[in-house]
Amino acid sequence: MTQRKQVTLRDLAKHLNINTSTVSRALSEKSHGMISPDVVKRVRQAATDMGYKQNAAAYALKVGSTKTIGMIIPDLMNPVFPPIIRGIQSVLDQYGYTAFLAYSQNNERAAHTEVEKLISRGVDGIIYAAAFRKDSVVDLCKREGVPLVLVNRVVDQGDVDTVKVDDSLGIRMAVDHLLDLNHRNIGFIAGPKDISVSHIRLRAFTQTMAEHNLKVPPHRIVEAHALSETGGEEAMSLFLRKNPDATAVIASNDLIALGCLTALSQFGYACPKRMSVIGFNNMPYLDWFATPLTTVSIPHFQMGERSADLLLKRIKSDNADFHEEVLLKPKLVIRKSTAPLARNKKKKQAAQDISSG
Repeated sequence: MTQRKQVTLRDLAKHLNINTSTVSRALSEKSHGMISPDVVKRVRQAATDMGYKQNAAAYALKVGSTKTIGMIIPDLMNPVFPPIIRGIQSVLDQYGYTAFLAYSQNNERAAHTEVEKLISRGVDGIIYAAAFRKDSVVDLCKREGVPLVLVNRVVDQGDVDTVKVDDSLGIRMAVDHLLDLNHRNIGFIAGPKDISVSHIRLRAFTQTMAEHNLKVPPHRIVEAHALSETGGEEAMSLFLRKNPDATAVIASNDLIALGCLTALSQFGYACPKRMSVIGFNNMPYLDWFATPLTTVSIPHFQMGERSADLLLKRIKSDNADFHEEVLLKPKLVIRKSTAPLARNKKKKQAAQDISSG
């Protein structure tokens, strides 16, 4: 069986009876505007019909671009990231880019190693969803001159392109929802403080409670060792032992919230009858659980789209003198893990407030 001969630019030019250089310009995103739209259409249709495939290696040598980007996510098992990846891919597909995906296991050193590998492969840029507040990956990309966009998480220095959600607004929505349900003894299960989303969400919780003249004693906040179900379960178990009077908790993310539900079950507490729980992210399938989780929803797909758009813009402009920050709005999705505070609990709490006053 003989292999089919690969179609070349010269073959297309001969078929269309035009110059090879014209065919090359028509197929290029950078130069197709130099010739008429009708010719571009004819060339691209012929390329499709004849099965022309661009030689990626030859293209990279010619224009100094591999048409590839790297994506780093922190956790393959977290359902939040596939919709973000789909959003990124939907944009890259339009411009003929290929993505290499790697994950860091929420470990900065592992992320640094993966990014070094991607840079060695000649990627044109990096979309990084696994950043810590202080992260050597950012310094590495700056040093190597590789365009970088942070998505979801940010770094403290702030001089890098970012696409993120208004985490503070999301927490305000969560707190206001619980206050509307007459909860006052509200706790927070935080994520690791070296991750920006955990830090920002915890800060927003204490600030919002203070604005409502509600104190948050130190024992009302417990930090999970990881943004995971196990981390949430362990932290919630500790929280329940310290806070027998609490009636609601907000978790730093949905996985922690699911761990909270497990701990509640182990303690014999019903949700939401005994304890209301709110998560953050609105990862897929939350409405399938026995107690569908109330959560702050983030626009996953749009985050992916905007991060890819921003990276391609940075690759084309190659201007490091300014950086963009895209801030997207969250929304509260109310399900069955939150409920109004029972009347007898309100009376008991009122008595406690009077005695403490």
